[in-house]
Amino acid sequence: MGIDDRIQELEEKLEKTPVNKATETERGRLKGQIAELKEEKQKKQKGTGDTSGYAVKKKGDATVALVGFPSVGKSTLLNNMTNADSDTGAYEFTTLDVNPGMLKHKGANIQVLDVPGLIGGAADGRGGGTQVLSVVRNAEFVVIMLDPEEMREDEIKSELYNAGIRINKHPPDMKVEKKGRGGINISTTVDLDIQEETIKQMMQQRGYTNAEVIIREELDLDRFVDGLMRNRKYVPAITVVNKADMLDSETRKEYEDKYDLLISAEKQKNLENLKDEIFKGLGLIRVYMKEKGEDPDKDEPLILTEGDAVEDALEILPGDMKDRFKKAKVTGESSKFPEQKVGVEHELMDEDILELNLRHI
Repeated sequence: MGIDDRIQELEEKLEKTPVNKATETERGRLKGQIAELKEEKQKKQKGTGDTSGYAVKKKGDATVALVGFPSVGKSTLLNNMTNADSDTGAYEFTTLDVNPGMLKHKGANIQVLDVPGLIGGAADGRGGGTQVLSVVRNAEFVVIMLDPEEMREDEIKSELYNAGIRINKHPPDMKVEKKGRGGINISTTVDLDIQEETIKQMMQQRGYTNAEVIIREELDLDRFVDGLMRNRKYVPAITVVNKADMLDSETRKEYEDKYDLLISAEKQKNLENLKDEIFKGLGLIRVYMKEKGEDPDKDEPLILTEGDAVEDALEILPGDMKDRFKKAKVTGESSKFPEQKVGVEHELMDEDILELNLRHI
């Protein structure tokens, strides 16, 4: 029996197994087996699949993937938002390869990838879905595009989920540490809905005999399985509805409440707001470098990520600035007062002004 048949058989068993405390351990066993088989299948596909046309070298400060079913307008959006020249057409499967473009916004260079349109079963390899979704897995941000004539949000998110891509979620707050003896010990800081027996069985199924399990959030079976698997990718995302100019006022109001943004790629409506949402979603910040006695350079900011400190800036600045660093002065949101003297551990914020004091060598 092949992997696909085994997965189907287990999924059918899971569907027939009622959801209650008495069946929780059995459902956990089935979910764990399905997850392991899908991980095994993904590894085999990665090792043998044809990835021609899908290998894209990362460039710029971050990478964004445009995801949607065929003919939602991804190529038109790419062309009108970046320097790309992707083929477009009012028919399905215009994009057969991954088309990259560079979005320049707020001083950042953001690589945007127009991936081939998904079809149902993409996560299982249909329509080159394995290769397409592998590109999405490597992106730092995802823009899900919908078409008013064919709103299939749940299907797209299901394909992403089945490929191990978790959008707008954080990794489960749990830690698993192997031990040499003592069996499986479970420590929690919250009340758990999962029975300890279920956790132990799923751990043993995953190959753990002796381990310490620390859980710091309320988990269901699916989240616990995610915490045990190595092939999960957690990516921020927004959902946009294209061709908004086609909507009547009632539908527009409904979609404005339900989705992140309404745009028209063809008529270039609301694209500046989309660029802002991408910049924000990537967690990028601008830091303006300043030399002593000079004005800060606001034309070409240093692009960092939220939470980065002065030491992170030194890592990407050219030359030997890191080795010559003595101290820094910061003016902006992160400083208590203008030109505050700080060390390498000081956390920077968007539009801070950074002046470095360097040793002469």
